[in-house]
Amino acid sequence: MEMSNSRPSGSIIEGANVLRLARRLLSARVLHRYRPLLVNIETTLRCNLACNFCDKRAPHGPQMDTERACRLIDELADAGTCSVCFDGGEPLLHPGIGDIIAHARQRNLRVALSTNGTLIPQRPDAWKQANVIKISLDGGEEQHDAGRGPGAFRRAHAGARFAREHGKQVMLRMTIGAHNVDSWPRALAIAKDLDCPILFQPAVGSILDGNIALAPHSADVQRYREAFHGIIRAQQQGEPVANDWLCLDYLRRWPDPQPVPFCAGGRIQAAIDPDGNMFPCGRSGRTSSAPNVFRQGVRAAFAELARPVDCQNCWCTLTLATCFLWRLDPRLLKGHFQFVPARRLPRALAIGAASRLAAGSKG
Repeated sequence: MEMSNSRPSGSIIEGANVLRLARRLLSARVLHRYRPLLVNIETTLRCNLACNFCDKRAPHGPQMDTERACRLIDELADAGTCSVCFDGGEPLLHPGIGDIIAHARQRNLRVALSTNGTLIPQRPDAWKQANVIKISLDGGEEQHDAGRGPGAFRRAHAGARFAREHGKQVMLRMTIGAHNVDSWPRALAIAKDLDCPILFQPAVGSILDGNIALAPHSADVQRYREAFHGIIRAQQQGEPVANDWLCLDYLRRWPDPQPVPFCAGGRIQAAIDPDGNMFPCGRSGRTSSAPNVFRQGVRAAFAELARPVDCQNCWCTLTLATCFLWRLDPRLLKGHFQFVPARRLPRALAIGAASRLAAGSKG
């Protein structure tokens, strides 16, 4: 089996793309010229699985019209978007997802596809065009299927291997809950076997509302924290744990509220549901009225978007990393550069941001 050795990292966006990101990030941060640089697009909330910790699915819910989605991509590109993550639900259930991703690539957007992995062999029209594929994998077969249903592990693992064998960048993501809290070493071993990185984050009370931190499906807090200490040690030992270390340090404290006074939501980040409603991120704003990109247009909707100032439950590792990026936190450079002169810090931070663009910002 031949696999590409390439992984999502700061090196995949180079040259003009790094400079473009750096300019837009600094313009937003310093001059308050906010743009939707990183956007999640939920083309559908339908899903072929029924994960016991997920409330972000609607078996008979609406699906974004393909032509409308392509026009949305045009508006996002014109508004300055650099990266989109196609999310769900299960995005590979959308009949037009291949055409939508192709259009995003034509508009020079970086594309992440966030999937449960079970439909990858059937949808080459979609995954072949994505820059990176994020696949949920929650440990070994018994633990994964306990949370996602019988047969889900074999299909997700086969999908991940299929994508890797075809040279695609894959990033695994483990959601740690009551059913698999002790199974993270197995998930890490699978990631190493596939030669791809893996992210870790908690199974929270609600994916749609980050303020609900606990539910019956959540892990025992003490066992969760012991697991995260092990994950941190594994990263320190050079294992392919993809979380930024700042995020690991934050997430290990779950479920205790941890202030995030540097929220990127509504400043450089947004999420859009199948009906066109726009939210600051995938985990907030769902309970209140939201601006709508189809009725108002992207620029007007983003200008009206709420910009949270009091977040304290940011349990999605990629969303959290975007917040540290928005803060221009130089600690994101740890492990990437031994020394960065002050004049080169913006560019160095932009290179660190490239990993966010590669992985998308899905929760």
